[in-house]
Amino acid sequence: MLTFAPNISWLFPELAFRERPAEVARLGFTALEFGFPSHADLPALQAARDDLGLQIVLFNQDVPVWDRENRGYLVDPRRKDEFQRKLEESLEIAKRLKVLKIMLPSGVEVPGLAHQAQRLCMLENLKWAAPLAAQAGMLFTIEVLNPVDNPGYFLTSSHEALEIVKELDHPNVRFQFDTYHMQMMESNLVKNLTEGSPWIGHIQFADFPGRHEPGTGQIDFNRLTEAIQSSGYSGYIGLEYKPFAPGAAALDWVTQTLRI
Repeated sequence: MLTFAPNISWLFPELAFRERPAEVARLGFTALEFGFPSHADLPALQAARDDLGLQIVLFNQDVPVWDRENRGYLVDPRRKDEFQRKLEESLEIAKRLKVLKIMLPSGVEVPGLAHQAQRLCMLENLKWAAPLAAQAGMLFTIEVLNPVDNPGYFLTSSHEALEIVKELDHPNVRFQFDTYHMQMMESNLVKNLTEGSPWIGHIQFADFPGRHEPGTGQIDFNRLTEAIQSSGYSGYIGLEYKPFAPGAAALDWVTQTLRI
């Protein structure tokens, strides 16, 4: 069974962050996700969990300043200590909020360092991290981002990301499938999802172009949802997009059966 989880770092921009979980609950959703902890209101998320009963599905390992030099930590050998420290902080937050998944951004390409060396660094960091995910009973994901919106980002190929996950071969590290990035870079969403399904641990919806809600662009989300269900993926699909419609109307397309 699939359940949709609005990403409150993107949705309801007209509301203060602390007010967004209550709006998610009012609209009949039972889960949410968010972006970076340093940009969030953690006490409000704690209340969402404790008082509203909302499941917090996923957040991103913190990158407080997201820019050309800072898009994560996995591929830079000079930042291994920073990666470990930030991951330990993330695990503390996840434990506090009972979060199911953490996305680990790969980081930017390191000037002067061979691509293969950066890939090896990523694998070493994930090998260190995977047992921590297992111990915490949660999932770590890696995600490809398009280089137009995220210039310099290391991981821009789903083929490479899946090969890393397969090589690591740990059940608590999986690939995160974001429809906006995947459609921009590779298209063939149904084919890519079907072929990669054994290694996909999280899915996020946003249409292309524009990164707005499904129905505003070129992606056939009905067909894609059917493919997701056929693939055996169950659980949560994050809704990480820039709302085109105002307020709650940006979620009108979600049927009631997919909110619970």
